Amino acid sequence: MDYAFPASPARRDAVSSRNDILPSSQPGQLSVERLARRIMQTAIVISAVATSSTINPALIPAQYASVMQVIALAMWLTIIAASLFARPLQTLSGTDFVLVVSFYAWAILSVAWSNWSVDSALKGTALAVTTFGAYRLATRLPLSNIVAAITLGLFFLLVLSVLCVIFLPEIGIDQSWMHGGQWQGIFESKQSLGLVAAYGAFFALYRRMTGSSWTVFIILFAISAGTLIASGSRGTAAVMVMSCCALLLCRLSLRFANALAWLPLVCTCVAFALFMYLYATGYDHFPLFGEKIDLTERTFIWQYGIAHVDQRPFFGFGLNGFWTDPGRLQRFKDIHTWVLDNFHSGYLTILVECGLIGFVIFLGVALFFAIRIRGLTSSKAVPAPYCAIVTCFVALSFQMNMTETLFLRSTSFMSVLFVVFLFLSCHSIPERRSKSYNP
Repeated sequence: MDYAFPASPARRDAVSSRNDILPSSQPGQLSVERLARRIMQTAIVISAVATSSTINPALIPAQYASVMQVIALAMWLTIIAASLFARPLQTLSGTDFVLVVSFYAWAILSVAWSNWSVDSALKGTALAVTTFGAYRLATRLPLSNIVAAITLGLFFLLVLSVLCVIFLPEIGIDQSWMHGGQWQGIFESKQSLGLVAAYGAFFALYRRMTGSSWTVFIILFAISAGTLIASGSRGTAAVMVMSCCALLLCRLSLRFANALAWLPLVCTCVAFALFMYLYATGYDHFPLFGEKIDLTERTFIWQYGIAHVDQRPFFGFGLNGFWTDPGRLQRFKDIHTWVLDNFHSGYLTILVECGLIGFVIFLGVALFFAIRIRGLTSSKAVPAPYCAIVTCFVALSFQMNMTETLFLRSTSFMSVLFVVFLFLSCHSIPERRSKSYNP
């Protein structure tokens, strides 16, 4: 059975495929291609530090928050430019690839029928850049290098958070009456710190699975687990445990990986069913055993968005075209006395902004993702760890978008990383070995 852990960093259990091998260069020389890939890795690190989560306003005032987005966008432009000097390492093909491209193209095109606010136009432009950057990254940089750069960026954020707790405790430690003594590091909330730590542990585990030294793994995993525990965020602790366990199980069992690959489709269907229930009943909550379940008032936002779907059912309101309407924003505030320009569900964002057409295309992405993973695992076109991390990260992203908005965010690092992994899942399958599974 070839799914056991590697015995040492030198023996990578056949993990090295052509996706993890860089083109050779003459001894003692740094080729232009190698330099280009190193630039891409550096850009990933900087982008991860800049936009993995929202930085505490005490460190970066709200009026300068857009600077971090500009930095991230500049890094994705750098990745695109550097990728021009690197040969492609893999070919992306199939129905799933066409659907991924079609979905993001539709979302970007939807700016044309939005309210044409400045925010909408800028977001559409940024989404076009980061989506193309994600494609270039997925085809030009080995997965091992991508994960190494991600892990380094998250490690920097966690170290900075620990230093903030030590030297700036008035910022690094949440002193509010609800969370007194819990860490938030350089971030605006303990949940943000916990989520970065959970992702840090996830990617650290993958690196150990593919041959990274135990010393590196222990350091990365310890600081991730330590900061997560100190943050006291139970939700992100559950994310860490589930994601790491899923990664191990996918690594050891092809059947589990194939089963998990259907989770995105299940999540998409469940989300749509919940929205249709609110639409049909007019409720702003889910009644259960005499209790009103509003998911910390998220369902108030869901009901408000769903109530407007009839106005533009097929095309939607366009990218960022719903909450940028001042009147619509004010009406919600008049009803609830508070307002957020966020649907708190990536699925509802797609339904309202991209319409039923966009949602159906996205449903196709989820369906053919499962078919592709089955084809990759059965054909062994890529190493087992490759399938494991792609399946787990995409499934985790779909699950998190049930109550958070990560889909269609233009510069958020984890949102763009989701697009990268979608493209990575579109790895071509040798037709001779997987004819019946090739989507």
